[in-house]
Amino acid sequence: MARSKELSPNHCLEKLIVETGWDNVGVLADRVNRLLHQAGSRRVIHRTTPYKWLRGHVPSGPVPALVVRALSTALGKDLTFDDVWAHRGPTTVTEVIRAHEGLDQPWDIIGLHKLLKELDTVPARRVVLAATGTVLTTLAWQSLAAPVPRLTALRNPTTSVPPSALRIVDSLVASAQSADDREGSSARQTISMSVPIIVKLLQQGDYCPADGAHLARSLAQICQTLASMHHDELAAGISQRLYLMALRAAHAGGDRALIASVLTCMSGQAADYGQAADAVQLAVTATEAAAHAAPSVRALVAARKGIAHASARELDAFEASIDDCNCFFEQAVPRAGAPSWGAHADRAELDAIAGRGLIILAAKRSADPLIVLPRASELLQARASTPLGGDHQRSALRHGALYSLAQAQLGNLDTAVDAAETALTRLPTVASTRSVMLLRDLGFILDRHSATYPRARTIVHEIYGHCQRLHLR
Repeated sequence: MARSKELSPNHCLEKLIVETGWDNVGVLADRVNRLLHQAGSRRVIHRTTPYKWLRGHVPSGPVPALVVRALSTALGKDLTFDDVWAHRGPTTVTEVIRAHEGLDQPWDIIGLHKLLKELDTVPARRVVLAATGTVLTTLAWQSLAAPVPRLTALRNPTTSVPPSALRIVDSLVASAQSADDREGSSARQTISMSVPIIVKLLQQGDYCPADGAHLARSLAQICQTLASMHHDELAAGISQRLYLMALRAAHAGGDRALIASVLTCMSGQAADYGQAADAVQLAVTATEAAAHAAPSVRALVAARKGIAHASARELDAFEASIDDCNCFFEQAVPRAGAPSWGAHADRAELDAIAGRGLIILAAKRSADPLIVLPRASELLQARASTPLGGDHQRSALRHGALYSLAQAQLGNLDTAVDAAETALTRLPTVASTRSVMLLRDLGFILDRHSATYPRARTIVHEIYGHCQRLHLR
């Protein structure tokens, strides 16, 4: 039997950990786990695992590169891969970047074409970490302040862009948005194939400024839809990078309403990851962008702004946002002025968003749960009861899970289990890891009643089965 290759201790890693001043190597594991979470990975490094690295073992996947990033941040200097893993030998190094890196380009046609190259040629071995703070808010305000470029074809175009091409692009955009609405993230790989088509038309097409703006808006919508899908699967960094791409494309298309929509989605993502200050700032910017948009757009922006205020524990501001939402919705003329990307924002959807905000406020103890949970249930019920197989299935799954959670916390176990069963029925056709995580939280609550309530025991078993298949802890 062949002897296994003898490992040599990693003295480089040992010296760097000592230099950080950390009490133990478990701190390194914590920092790497934080980066894995930001990258959308469900992998968890045990706090004793770095001892194996010191003995010479090398982790798999993106972890070595994340160790380099964690140590670089802690020491305040740029470390190379070989500074940490010199003993490893020749290898293909995974690139670790922040979501905004490489996107700091001028807000003109030259900057746009540089970003198109970035969007068209994304390296396969790349881990994208989510960004926070002024990096995001600065880009958000720049999207409003920068002049809109006049999109014209580059010299010697090689591809014609007739009206039929624009109709095909519109069809791709509409199909992507419909798939997101009905199926969640399941079609994201297929939809991503449409990005190079629009990019090629913008890079090589022969088009007038109006058609160029049309293509830019289409690209923005595709990127926004893909970002939403990746966010639903916890890929925070990739999702945020796509949102930033969508923001640049919407600006190039001169569509401030679409800019507002992208910004509110970014705000919602920040709220989901506990970045309340970022969420509020992005929502404020979105409100500014939507100042002259159709009432239906302003209603959606106001509803999403409420989520940001709820995440920041700002009850009064949340209530004001919901009041604004209702006021704008009453002003909206059905089927008039609403863009295609906002068509899903009917009364049931806006109510569901408000209900979600109340659930957040109750969880943060910013409002009395016994008061806000019944109100949240009323607002969530319509979307949770959406018929199976129709439109809005992704939203129905998520808000159905929240409705069930609220009912369980109120002690209405029969109603909670009924709603959970309906939500689980949607899972074969809707991919949404975030919704399953909500159901997992519901399972923790119902599990307390398993001994005395057989229906709770059955549904908890089903929920945990879905969690295991998704490798959720």
